[in-house]
Amino acid sequence: MMQAPEPAKRSPWALRLAISGGVMLLLGAILVQSQASAISEAMDPREQHHGAYTGEGTYRTDALSDTCYRFYQEEGDVPLSVQLYRVEGDTMVGEALEQKKCLLDWQPMTADGTVMVERAAWSLNGSGEFAVLVDCEEDCSETTGWFVSVDEIPETLMQSTSLLFGGAMCCLGIMTTPIALIVYFASKPSRSPRVMMVGEDGRLIPITDINPDHPTLFEQPDPSIPTQQKVAPPFADTAEHQPSETFVDGLNDVAAGTLLTTEQVYALMRGDVEGAQEHAKTGRYQTTSAEEAIQDAANAAAIASWDEGVPLAEPQAVERKTAAPTRKTSPAESAAPSNAWKDWDEQ
Repeated sequence: MMQAPEPAKRSPWALRLAISGGVMLLLGAILVQSQASAISEAMDPREQHHGAYTGEGTYRTDALSDTCYRFYQEEGDVPLSVQLYRVEGDTMVGEALEQKKCLLDWQPMTADGTVMVERAAWSLNGSGEFAVLVDCEEDCSETTGWFVSVDEIPETLMQSTSLLFGGAMCCLGIMTTPIALIVYFASKPSRSPRVMMVGEDGRLIPITDINPDHPTLFEQPDPSIPTQQKVAPPFADTAEHQPSETFVDGLNDVAAGTLLTTEQVYALMRGDVEGAQEHAKTGRYQTTSAEEAIQDAANAAAIASWDEGVPLAEPQAVERKTAAPTRKTSPAESAAPSNAWKDWDEQ
């Protein structure tokens, strides 16, 4: 006995991707958390800086080779006014460098939650020695600021292999989640029927499950109960009627000359070939003559004139030519039926 097929299921790859994404995200978070001290060391200006300056004064820096520099101090301290000058020998040259924002994607981060305030930023075009001039309007003898190279922040982070691996796993885990959702919804089984059948009344019947127990697929109409399509007026007389299975119409075969009528068979049995040929042109197989065509046209014209109210002369009946009578057999042929087959073969 055949069993019904299992219902369609979603693709298992969606669940697999979701699980793998969650695992990668968890492992990445653990690795990143284990490198919290390295992150704090790289992004906290108090731990990684080029110089720390307290109070007012002019502070000479060492050679600067990076591009982006900033000056930070803790939030709530006395605001410091900072300017940067180039140094040649022991003398500051030219005017203070113009401040310019740079590397805005990298901002300071502290492990204890202390907020760092940016007081100045510069973008240097070349290396050399510089001097930082710090000034303040209030007493800032105990206020400290940090001169930081922003370029060193990503360089320090890239030196930690565990931190890079953990960040990469976190990114992959976050990217896997939407991919798993796409696969989950794309593999949703369709609820629409895959097979449609035409019922006895002409309606489309959906078949969702093809199995041996489906009634529409295997029930057949009772042959003892006649089924006839009902057609409402005024088209009831135009309904197509199926011919009986026991009736065989050989009109086309007779017209093509591949089938003989009963009269032709009997005429040939009597040896009357001409009579058999005449039978093919009479009765239901007789062609329409010219006189009959004229008579039919006259009758059609008379009917049209009656519909339009125009009286016409009544059409005259045209004599129809009857088919030529079949050749009568001689008394000698009718008197000796036993020799009819012999005479026919000898012809």
